[in-house]
Amino acid sequence: MTTELEVGLYIFMLAGFLGYHIITRVPPLLHTPLMSATNAIAAISLVGSLVVAGSDYSNVPNGWVCTLLGFAAVTCSATNAFGGFLITDRMLRMFRTADERAGGKRRPVELQMLGLLLGIVVAVVALLFATKPEGMAMGEYVHEHASTEALRYGYILSAAMFVLGLKGLSSPKWARQGMLLAALGMVVAVVGTLFHHHIVTYRWIALGMLIGAGVGGTMGLRIPMTAVPQRTAISHSLGALAACLVGISEYFRFGGELSRVTLTALDFEVIVGALTFTGSLIAAAKLQELLPGRPITYRGQNIMSLSLLVVIAGSAIYLVITQSATAFFYVMVGMSMIFGLLLVIPIGAADMPVVIALLNSYGGLADAAMGFVLMNKIQIITGSLDGTSGFLLSLLMCRAMNRSITNVLFGAFGSVSEADVTSAAEAKGTTRSISAEETSVLFETARSVIVVPGYGMAVAQAQHAVAELSNILMERDIDVKFAIHPVAGRMPGHMNVLLAEANVPYEQLHEMEEVNPSFPEADIVLVVGANDVTNPAAKSNKSSPLYGMPILEVERAKSIIVLKRSMRPGFAGVDNDLYYNEKCMMLFGDAKESITKLITEMKSLL
Repeated sequence: MTTELEVGLYIFMLAGFLGYHIITRVPPLLHTPLMSATNAIAAISLVGSLVVAGSDYSNVPNGWVCTLLGFAAVTCSATNAFGGFLITDRMLRMFRTADERAGGKRRPVELQMLGLLLGIVVAVVALLFATKPEGMAMGEYVHEHASTEALRYGYILSAAMFVLGLKGLSSPKWARQGMLLAALGMVVAVVGTLFHHHIVTYRWIALGMLIGAGVGGTMGLRIPMTAVPQRTAISHSLGALAACLVGISEYFRFGGELSRVTLTALDFEVIVGALTFTGSLIAAAKLQELLPGRPITYRGQNIMSLSLLVVIAGSAIYLVITQSATAFFYVMVGMSMIFGLLLVIPIGAADMPVVIALLNSYGGLADAAMGFVLMNKIQIITGSLDGTSGFLLSLLMCRAMNRSITNVLFGAFGSVSEADVTSAAEAKGTTRSISAEETSVLFETARSVIVVPGYGMAVAQAQHAVAELSNILMERDIDVKFAIHPVAGRMPGHMNVLLAEANVPYEQLHEMEEVNPSFPEADIVLVVGANDVTNPAAKSNKSSPLYGMPILEVERAKSIIVLKRSMRPGFAGVDNDLYYNEKCMMLFGDAKESITKLITEMKSLL
């Protein structure tokens, strides 16, 4: 006879396999919305949090602790759900073709989803009236008989909506419909959970949902697109914290007297949840420049981190074997939080695309483990989907940098001293600078221009100025392309989102493999704040930490203009050989101000 655990494992494996095939079909153009969407879907931890927050703990000593933990988990999960879906929809609204932008066409997606929701409500109400026995009050029938079936079929329906929602991300044309369908799936799952027979009070649930909606809604609607990586890291942190809190609550409630299988899942849930919580906070702090972007290293760091991980794993095994209530469980949770700090602090900001994707995967695995603890199939499915997406994006980012995950986590990439950089720059010679006036004259003679955006564009918030310059060039019959490197920015696909925000049609955005053959025919390449992803040392200098990393082959163009504040190296900490190329000219200054001056000069030449 198949046990519930075996069924859960089958579901986890099948969901991961399905997620792999769906997510590999998502184009790089939509990798940032994909990560944001899977983050929002991972807020399905809300259904487990609702049960914990609303259960009766009158027979549990100090049961208020479980209620408090459940309330905090509901708040964190609701923040993720509201904020995640709102900011994902904001991003997807931006991805439009040139024809759609010119015609101002907008598909009535919201009306379609509203009609679907009303259709579901009508169907459910009709089914209730059709199956209700005569003489029985509707409230009694719903509470005593229909609630269990509603929960079961509601979860099945929401799981299908999540899968179809991710499938929609395979094309910008259907991405918004897919995400709104996934959001509707979340609504169905949450409403169904409110009928759960363990929920006896809704007071703390309502308060947590209200706070989460306020915080998440504000984040989703007001955070600028330049800060999407930081928001994503905070979202990972909140989702992981919710999983950790639910696990702690279950351990406290049952005093550790759980089956070894359940304890194994619970230990995994709190360990991964705790380390993802603190690791994501450090990642967000580095991205926000509250902490230095360079690797923060110390002697013996890898030995210390791995030793702590061994102690944590040994603690988990001990707790599973003893099956008893002990304060050592909470010490293990604390050690896991410390391990999360030690894991991310030594990683440089140049590796943040990999780290963000990997933390996304960890958060999904923590949600899946929560599903095993609570035996909630919908959480197992969504946790598997989230974990799969994060892991795949991590591999894609590592491949784009020609590095391994192990090297990212333990290599302290970017730890190059300023003295080394200075001496290397002196050995290479001098650079040539150019003014905005001279640049405008060069553009007048160009027929083909490729723009290479990087993190510097995001910092200067120059995407709108870049888009305006692109429009001016196209009005003069100049062919304009945008070359996007997979790890440009601080999360996968970040540059695509920023340019879409600035109304650049997504047909103009070209990935690295597609655009590299076009560089020899380009009259001018305009590099806006991209450093490491254009460094020719990655192909020619075996001593460079960038060696082997696929780059945008900017050096093959006829002329190169680089917009940069100074000669300070990028996050890899190494000097860019491109700047000393005889075809390269440096336009120093803030990218937004420089392009604005360039636009003014070009307009004066009309």
